[in-house]
Amino acid sequence: MVKEMRQVSVAMLEKQMQARIAKLGQSKPFIIGSLVESRRKCGVKSCACANGGELHPAWILTKNSGGKTKSVYVPVSMVEEVGKWTKEYKKVKELLKEIDSFGEQIIAASKQRKKALARKSGEVK
Repeated sequence: MVKEMRQVSVAMLEKQMQARIAKLGQSKPFIIGSLVESRRKCGVKSCACANGGELHPAWILTKNSGGKTKSVYVPVSMVEEVGKWTKEYKKVKELLKEIDSFGEQIIAASKQRKKALARKSGEVK
């Protein structure tokens, strides 16, 4: 009975893992990084920002690459789209974590099953 429950448990874990993999295949475009708004001067000498006025918004995609922070300027016309991409990446990242967790649980269940079979057959390891 316990053996059957473990098999069902492993089968259920595998089914859940496959469901997450299928969901991963339905992902939309994504990009790694964080979309950050900063403020900066535009460079025009006659602009209010050059004379202590309000600075202009600028959008930057930041990501860690090889231990260094990489920044990419995002044009205003793409801010909404890049924002969606970064949100989609967070969903993909969470799915990958769940898939990884199911894999670890399947391995652990397999090890337990192997030990139980060894004990049952008289082998002790």
